[in-house]
Amino acid sequence: MANAQRSHVAQYTALITFVVIVFSSFYPFTDWVYSGQPLLEFVSYPLPYYFRLFDNAVNFLIYLPLGFALALTCRHRLWGWLLAVVLSVLVSFLVEFGQQFLPMRVSSNLDMLYNMAGAVLGATLAVSPGFRRVWHSVWQRRQRYFRHESMADYAVVLIVVWFVTQLDPSIPLFGVVVRPIGLPQPFISPMANPMLFLLLVEAGGVMLNLTAFLLFITTFLASRRYTARAITIALVLAWFLKVLAAGTLLKPMAFFEWINQYVMTGLSAGFLLVWLVTRFGQKLQAVVALLALLGTQALVALWPLARSDADMLSLFRWHYGHLANMNALVAFLSQLWPYAACVVLAGLLWQSAGSKQPQA
Repeated sequence: MANAQRSHVAQYTALITFVVIVFSSFYPFTDWVYSGQPLLEFVSYPLPYYFRLFDNAVNFLIYLPLGFALALTCRHRLWGWLLAVVLSVLVSFLVEFGQQFLPMRVSSNLDMLYNMAGAVLGATLAVSPGFRRVWHSVWQRRQRYFRHESMADYAVVLIVVWFVTQLDPSIPLFGVVVRPIGLPQPFISPMANPMLFLLLVEAGGVMLNLTAFLLFITTFLASRRYTARAITIALVLAWFLKVLAAGTLLKPMAFFEWINQYVMTGLSAGFLLVWLVTRFGQKLQAVVALLALLGTQALVALWPLARSDADMLSLFRWHYGHLANMNALVAFLSQLWPYAACVVLAGLLWQSAGSKQPQA
């Protein structure tokens, strides 16, 4: 329990949730302009000034984990609850204040009320005795299945974030590049067979991404006996999220957009590579995961085809304007994840090397 109390997963979760809120609220961060209206006028708008059911649901749900995580950053329940509510309200106010300078956004006091309601519910759940017991059970599992190094806290949060990156069903399963739809795009191939070049890059990206993610998980496991279980859960959950997202968001004719023969080839090769590497120690697994992450970025740089967001959105049947923002958020997290994972793996290797140095 002592190790669990010193863990910083709640702080990291709150930070990531804050980043998600800021990104989704201000994307695409362009066309800033001052309308000339009083800056605090939105606070006194008559209710409901601007009402959309989807907007209200999102405003409520996105602040729920923020309030929950912030409340857990403080050991004292009352102070934790107050801290979560005050900081969440402050974040909500600053977001609505800033949206006044974006022509495509609407500053709304109703949004602030829904934000506050979500934060209050999240904070209340976090400090309630029932959820405290649930959270304690979660921490026990974290302590049981993952290593006790401080880097493991970062790893646990990044593992959850990776699954969020799979919520765009137009991106292939474990894919790092996307074949665009529409007219063929001319490109210069470094190989005599351009189709073989595309196959190798697409399948290679899937192989390296699968290898990097699974080895990232196994590197931080507390015992090798959990390896098969962790890999199985990760693969099943990734597949389930893709199927769920495709069934919810894509048109029927595009349901299998996230899987093809190149993806299957990459998954097969990656699974074989993971099976071989996990025969060795966790230090080697961390090194291979780090190299695989760097390899995915190299293949992204080699990919010659450009994805058109307008064409890709035509695959979706969800007509809410937030769809573009959601996909942009997923793309942002997908681009950020490899670098964050590299930092965590490098930090773990640095800690391992330092712990083996002889004492003076």
